Amino acid sequence: MAKKNIKHHYFIILFFLIITTLSCNKEEKRKNSTQTKIETSGYLISGTIKNVSDSTFVYLYDINTVKDSTLILSEKFTFKGSVSEPTRRNIRLKNGRAVSFWIENQEIKIIAEKEKLQEASIIGGKTQKESLITKKSIDSIFKEITNVHKLLDSETIKKVTRDSLIKRQNDLFEEINKIKQQFIVDHPDSYVSVNSLYGYTSNWSKEKVKELYNPLTNKLKKSKYGQSIEHFLSLPKTPKIGEKYIDFELTDANNNPIKLSDVQGKYTLVEFWASWCYPCRKSNPELVKNYAKYKEKGFNIIGVSIDQRKKDWLKAIKDDELPWKQSIAPKGFKSDIALTYGISGIPENFIIDENGKIIAKTLRGDALENKLKELF
Repeated sequence: MAKKNIKHHYFIILFFLIITTLSCNKEEKRKNSTQTKIETSGYLISGTIKNVSDSTFVYLYDINTVKDSTLILSEKFTFKGSVSEPTRRNIRLKNGRAVSFWIENQEIKIIAEKEKLQEASIIGGKTQKESLITKKSIDSIFKEITNVHKLLDSETIKKVTRDSLIKRQNDLFEEINKIKQQFIVDHPDSYVSVNSLYGYTSNWSKEKVKELYNPLTNKLKKSKYGQSIEHFLSLPKTPKIGEKYIDFELTDANNNPIKLSDVQGKYTLVEFWASWCYPCRKSNPELVKNYAKYKEKGFNIIGVSIDQRKKDWLKAIKDDELPWKQSIAPKGFKSDIALTYGISGIPENFIIDENGKIIAKTLRGDALENKLKELF
């Protein structure tokens, strides 16, 4: 997950649509079934959020999609509905604070404070209990990673210290990988396992994902996450340096199809980026300069954005004055191209030669400048 370039990962929060109804339940509404049956066969979320004023909206999210909303009265709220399988959801307030938990068709209780929503006490079903097995150890590791990031952001840090911190960061991410993988091995019938495996398809090798996927129960393999993992395993193997690139077709800013093979030059840089990625945007002026310097000699660039908001992507292209071909991967890090090339963080790139062979990867700053000097 972590590389020497400190990358912005794919933790994006898309903010809210205007909610016009008191409770716009969109879970699974059955036209011909009675209200009593829904209440007894589905879930009931009973929540308390202290220090929240009356008539504050609370939202039930599925990743980035609002599934339901209601008002808090006397610090309390409820959600009712049903799910076809245990599903991860978020409770969010308008200020962006959120807590993640597992919904199953039973009663779920949430007790929290407005300023500490992530520390909420959640009493749920079997899957929620399983999700807590490794939470404490992983949370402590993430706290240390946050501290490492703060030190790395310092402008006065010495190179030897920076290298040591980057190594420590990599070691911490590897600890998380081992904890997650061991949980999957120990719990082959848990929805937490298949959810974790799906989440890490971009970070773990295809061989490791397949090794962890095969022992899962058929129930999990047929779940929505299981089917997504199966699709990932069907994709081509990630090409390495020295191997031929795998072609792809996406859409450009005008919704026209664009293929890598159609824009291939003598040397082509495939640049993965996004409008919200600070390191990407910071390096764009240098890319523009290199493109102008070498384009007449056969240097080309194709941008691959993992933006989820097209207007933000188009604005970034205009603001940064990017003159090369641009494309967008509509499913972000879970797009086939990102999964095929193992893109788990951005900025990321690779260079292919006129024969379609990948000759370099992950080039930034001086490393890219020196490589282009060598090539041209």
